[in-house]
Amino acid sequence: MFGKGRNTKDGESGAVTVFLILILAVMFGFIAVFIDYARIAALHVQTERLTHAAVRSVMSAYDPALQQEYGLFAYGEGGGEQIMVKVLNDSARRTARAEALPLMNMKLDSSSLQMERELGKYAIFNEQIREEMKYKAPVDFTMEVLEKLKPLSQNMKEASHTVDLLKRLQKLYDRREAKLDDMLEKQRKAGAYMEEVRKRIIKQRGTYMPNQYIWDPLEVVADIAAQYKHYVHVYEDNKKSVDDVKIMQMEKYARRARKALDRLRQVMVQTGEEHDKLLLQAKEPLNEARQINEEMRKVIVQYKQRAANAGYDEVSAAPTPSGAGSNADPSVGSARQRAEDLLVPSNEFEQWEAGIEKQRIAINTANNRITSMMRTLSFYTDPFLNADMLKQEVASTLKEIDKYLNAYAWAGPANVLDGEARTMDTRRGPDKERKKMEREAKNKLKKAYRIIEVLSKGKQSAEQFQVVEQYYNESISFNQSSSSPSVSADLSYDTYDATGASMDRMDGLYEAASNLLIQLGDEFYQNEYALSYFHHVDFSRFGSLAGSGGNVGNAAQILGDQLEVNNQEVEYILYGFHNPTGNLASAYGEIFAMRLAIRTMEGLVKNSSKGNPLVVLAAALLYGVEKAIEDIIMLAQKGDVPLSDFLKFRMTYKDHLRLFLMLHSNNERKMSRMLALIRLNTDVNPAERRTYAKGEVKNGMRLWFLPGVMKMLGTASKEDESIKGSVYYVTKTAHFSY
Repeated sequence: MFGKGRNTKDGESGAVTVFLILILAVMFGFIAVFIDYARIAALHVQTERLTHAAVRSVMSAYDPALQQEYGLFAYGEGGGEQIMVKVLNDSARRTARAEALPLMNMKLDSSSLQMERELGKYAIFNEQIREEMKYKAPVDFTMEVLEKLKPLSQNMKEASHTVDLLKRLQKLYDRREAKLDDMLEKQRKAGAYMEEVRKRIIKQRGTYMPNQYIWDPLEVVADIAAQYKHYVHVYEDNKKSVDDVKIMQMEKYARRARKALDRLRQVMVQTGEEHDKLLLQAKEPLNEARQINEEMRKVIVQYKQRAANAGYDEVSAAPTPSGAGSNADPSVGSARQRAEDLLVPSNEFEQWEAGIEKQRIAINTANNRITSMMRTLSFYTDPFLNADMLKQEVASTLKEIDKYLNAYAWAGPANVLDGEARTMDTRRGPDKERKKMEREAKNKLKKAYRIIEVLSKGKQSAEQFQVVEQYYNESISFNQSSSSPSVSADLSYDTYDATGASMDRMDGLYEAASNLLIQLGDEFYQNEYALSYFHHVDFSRFGSLAGSGGNVGNAAQILGDQLEVNNQEVEYILYGFHNPTGNLASAYGEIFAMRLAIRTMEGLVKNSSKGNPLVVLAAALLYGVEKAIEDIIMLAQKGDVPLSDFLKFRMTYKDHLRLFLMLHSNNERKMSRMLALIRLNTDVNPAERRTYAKGEVKNGMRLWFLPGVMKMLGTASKEDESIKGSVYYVTKTAHFSY
């Protein structure tokens, strides 16, 4: 019995042991799998960290010249792969420690590095500019641009509107008045033809006709009446005693009388044709003047309904640190409100047209009287006429002709055309003063343009500009863009056109400023970047350039090193001329144009009392040109100039460039010019320097427990991991961009 009991206990103990072993085996396997899971997770984390660290280490080798001089980041020279491998190897090397248990024992299997996104690409360059300027540029824009533009906005809006309207009306007005002068001139020419008719009737002024003998010269029709009495006397004598000499004298008288009448008849026909032709032609300029007058009326109506540039209002409403407002001075637009004074009433055109018809009627009356006289005188061989009656016939005809000539040809109080001319002159009274001011303004404008002309002559190319041009063209090609013409200030020697163009620039300037208020776009940051990192010309050199006598050689001597590209970088970015003087000429011209617009606005206020709108405009233009010249000199001598007589703000040369950069919207061209200058100054080609790196690292680790189980459980099922034999591999990728 005892033996049987012991065996039973031993069996039970063995069964428990096997059961425990099975439980422990399962638990050990379970724990072992989790240990490898933990090692794998650690491998993932460590590999990812190493990958990021390696890529960061590579990108820390940025080019110092680009960063220090232009705030740009791009990978420098040398192989990034070497840096990456060194960082990975150094990180994987572990310190030998006897008591340490290497839980991971990670080994580098492979690594790769891919670098892209060249700094010379517009998108990359633009992104770095935005990052560099995103805090500083908006402050500069608010303080340097809006704070100065806002107080002027409403006055400039009114000035632009007024100049645009009156400039158009001035040209139409002068055309209309020229047409009316042409009408009167044709009427005068028509009237002058009657003098030729009168000369065929009598040679001298007046109607006195002394008696003549038939052997006296008979050249004009009045001589027929003057010799007729003697002709009758000879005729009577010849009847008493026939005399061949007397017969011959009477025949000669008749022959010459007939020729005189024929000559008069021919002149009358020719005069009639030319007179009718000229009066018909006189209606053409009259009708054209009427059409121009109506066009002026339509222009005035259109401008009353015209929506002015909204940019002025948006800038005016923008908040600024000073909180300054912008209200228009009523005097600026007062001349525009009187624009209708320039129109000619419709009834005056009707009177002029009626005057042409009166002239036609007047000459017809005179011609009828002449025809009647010729009909009476054609009986010059009839001995039974009354000699005094013939003279009276001629005299009354001459009086009718003189009446026409006094009205349409001869100077005097009775001259109808002179009266019309005096009426026109009364209406044009201010024109003499206006034209005088226009001539003065034009002469002063030529003086202001002298420096631009001097600089424009200097088209010589410098070696540095040739290099920059090559770099610029390569940048354009690299970005698969297309080049465009350089921006220049067009010179118009017509004061009205020059001022109109300057006002158009101000319209564009305020429109650009209002667009920036809506969204500070890429070009805004580019402009501020250009002003912050590139050099502009020393404008004080222009102070003495005006006295150079227009000599290109003197200009080169005065400007000196300012003709080098590194001293006019901003101007080159702005205008893009690849020669030493083109950019300077354009900058000078645009500054003058801006000062002309602002000063003309002031001139409209200061001359508003002159009444006649065109006189106000001419006086404003003269004032604008004179003050703009003074501003250029002041800017060169003192370094700044008051924005306006009405405002305390002062504008430096750099302030003007900031506005011009905003005005000229050609950002791709600007970026290529900046990249070309960066390459010239640093000897670094941005098109060859990368700003983005993609690193890939593959690490391996030997599994401790059941690699087959790991496969079975699907641990290595992802794309970035795999198992070969007992080694587990993980691949991690890191991206880095400046």
